Amino acid sequence: MDVLTILPIAISACALIYAALSFRRNANHDTSDVAIQRATITADIRYIRDSIDEIKLENKSIQKELAELKTKVVEIEASTKSAHKRLDDLKKG
Repeated sequence: MDVLTILPIAISACALIYAALSFRRNANHDTSDVAIQRATITADIRYIRDSIDEIKLENKSIQKELAELKTKVVEIEASTKSAHKRLDDLKKG
């Protein structure tokens, strides 16, 4: 075989090997980028879920306090009504 025939074949073979290695390296790099993105998204979702759970607990606490305040207001209104009635009775008598 002639050198002019072997040289282009060898160059083509080297180019194919280089292209294959580059493709494999880029594929591995893309895979690691996807893994990083998924990990970030997963962490963000966990943070959001934990925040929602915290908000729910806080909301329950606020609802409990509101219910207690409603009870106190009803008691105060009853006490005020009773006091007004006693004052009216004192004025009459």
